Amino acid sequence: MQCPKCKTENSDTLTYCVRCHTPLKYTCPSCKHVQFQGGKCEKCGVDFAKYAAMLVFQTQSNVNAQRAKAKERGSVWKKLLMAPLDGGISLVVHFVKKLRGR
Repeated sequence: MQCPKCKTENSDTLTYCVRCHTPLKYTCPSCKHVQFQGGKCEKCGVDFAKYAAMLVFQTQSNVNAQRAKAKERGSVWKKLLMAPLDGGISLVVHFVKKLRGR
């Protein structure tokens, strides 16, 4: 198989060019179909770039949700530890706000 970029001959079993590391075969992330050109899958029509972007945004969303949850937990612990000093007012205010949806 000849590399489309540098024209080096490569074995048919390789996925990347041995000289310039250009992909020689593309595997669809959805249906696992192997093809010789990128862009859209020839079998199921999935756009590789859009699929990768969707995975990145999904991962970012999950990380942001985990950070918000950890921040909320830390806030509750802080208010719980401050309860003896302020009479528990900050903890009560926190839970009232949480019940009201703020």
